[in-house]
Order: sequence, then structure tokens, then C-alpha cells
Amino acid sequence: MPKNPDCACPRDCPRHGDCEACITFHKTRPNPPDCMRVKRRPAPRGTGRCLLVAGGPSGDRAGVELKAAPGDLVIACDAGYPAALRLGLKPALAVGDFDSYGGEIAPDVEVVRTPVRKDDTDTMTGLRLGLSRGCREFVIVGALGGRLDHTVANLQALCWLCTQGARGVILSADNRAWAVRDGALELPRMEGWYLSVFAAGECEGVTLRGVEYPLTGARLSPSMPIGVSNEFSADTARIEVARGTLIVIASRREARDTEKNETAPAGTAE
Repeated sequence: MPKNPDCACPRDCPRHGDCEACITFHKTRPNPPDCMRVKRRPAPRGTGRCLLVAGGPSGDRAGVELKAAPGDLVIACDAGYPAALRLGLKPALAVGDFDSYGGEIAPDVEVVRTPVRKDDTDTMTGLRLGLSRGCREFVIVGALGGRLDHTVANLQALCWLCTQGARGVILSADNRAWAVRDGALELPRMEGWYLSVFAAGECEGVTLRGVEYPLTGARLSPSMPIGVSNEFSADTARIEVARGTLIVIASRREARDTEKNETAPAGTAE
């Protein structure tokens, strides 16, 4: 890609003069060139949740209602940009390698482009950005129901958020997913939904309350799925793990009627 001869970033960089490449390249120079004399645009930051829209299939988002509150940071990952607009969300950031979306992006949206050959998925890149902008609660849409490898990667990303002092939930048409590490998760009763727990590594002290099949101080292993298809038996289900990380999944008993406008609670972690 052609380079600006006076700058390290690509000539068509949408943040020319403001990007990290410019800053790194010119930070030691006593007389910075024109690209560094522009007024820097402050990076969008969140004081509330990070609403992250991934590029999963449209059916995965059917019936999901998500509204941004003051202080929420909306991040769109690649094809999640048009998906966010269809959900009625205004992204502050659009991130990814954009191999799935090549359309226009509003000029007031910060664009963070990544190489196609990279370690992180576009969704993972979005999560890292959300953390760097101050968010510790994440609501993720468009991350289930598509490619199985991406679904597994997104479930692992929930576990990774726990290691960063954050928490997240993935919302889709027929499923919800959370992760809890060395702590507890409480979920309000969800009529017509199954509730399952899976060990992401060896887990000790697993206790389930408010469900048809309770556990007390159990040990769960990722090699044995014994926590599938539990059910709510009380107004609140409580999932505890003394050591380790659990993936918690709620699934509808039947595929949703997309003509209905129904949502499920996101739950609280502690």
C-alpha cells in the first residue's frame, strides 16, 4: 500500500495524523510535520456498557432488542456495522479486517483496521478495544448461530473477559451465554428456557440453586457434559463456582417465533 513519504501510516488512513503509527513515528521529532499539527479527535470512551455487534447471520439477531443508554460504547465488528444500524444502534467504532463488509462507514465513526492475517478475531479485537476504553460490562450480539469455530471462539472470549475483571453476555434469538469465574452468577427465571452449565477447564465447588437438578460443591470437568438441560425451579437461579470457570447457556425449548417481540433478562454476575 502506498505510504505518505512524511508519515508512517498509509496514505488513505482515515485517522492520518491521529493514528498510533503517526504518533510513534514522529514523537521524537522536534518539528512534527503537518500530519501531526491537526487537532486530535478524542477517542470514544464508555462509562457504561460496551455493546458489541459481531457479523453473525441475521437470524441470530432476530427478535433481539438492544438499546444504547447514555455512556454505552457501541462497537461494530466488520459486517457487524450494517447489523448494528439495523438494530438501531449508532456505532462509535468500526473494527476489523473488513473482509466481510466493504460498504460505506459514516465519517464520524472511528475506524480501526486490522490485518487479515492476525491472531485475534474481529470480535476479540472489539473486546480488547472496549476494555481499553474503560468498559467492564459487555453485551455481544451476532456471535452465535453462524460458523461453529467462531461460536466456540466467542464462548472462549466470554471466559477471557472474566480474567480481565470484566463480564459479558452473548444474546441471540434462541440462546444466551455467560461465563463466571471463581464467583457466582444469578439469573432471573426464564420461562420456556433450559439452563446448562459447562466447565471451561477443571471446576471445583460448583453449586446450583433454584433449578430442578441442584448441585452442591460438585467438581465438573470439560470432558463430561453433566450440566445439560437443567430447568428453573425458582424465581432466581444461582450458579456458583469456587475455583474455575463455567460457561452458562440458556436455550429456548422451541425455536422462537420471529414475529413475537420477546427478550430475556441479561442477568447479573458477582
